Amino acid sequence: MKKIKSLFLLTLAIGVITLNSCSKDKDNTVISTTITASIDGTATTFNNAFAITGTVGGEKFTNVQGTASNKAVISITLNGTITAGKTYTSTAAAVSDRPLLLYAPNDTDDYLNDDSISAKIVTVTVTSISSTNIQGTFKGNVTAGSGKVKAITDGKFNVALTGK
Repeated sequence: MKKIKSLFLLTLAIGVITLNSCSKDKDNTVISTTITASIDGTATTFNNAFAITGTVGGEKFTNVQGTASNKAVISITLNGTITAGKTYTSTAAAVSDRPLLLYAPNDTDDYLNDDSISAKIVTVTVTSISSTNIQGTFKGNVTAGSGKVKAITDGKFNVALTGK
């Protein structure tokens, strides 16, 4: 009987230790992986969005990119180490503070920021960044090689970040 009681207490102790050592799983909330913006006044959602960090020629960069249902692509590239709460402007004095905004609709023109014209300033504000997510806002006028201009307003992103 003493053996059974000891075995029962040992089993109970192992059970209590096991249950106490189980921690609640991390929150499995799915992060929205979209980018939204108005392109010339038309609300557009870019799904399959992602952000990636990397290094080229010793320079660090972060790229946020998504594709719309009409196959248009939007891409935002920031140089250097990203800082939450910081606004990156295409007319900034430091190259590392200048964002590159690319809008590539499903035709022959690709649109980039044109930093030579002050009316076409591109701004990107990073509101939050972690090892797995980046969030922010963006806007600006982008120009194609043909001289056509697209106004991008109300841009928002909240995407998973890899490579950090």
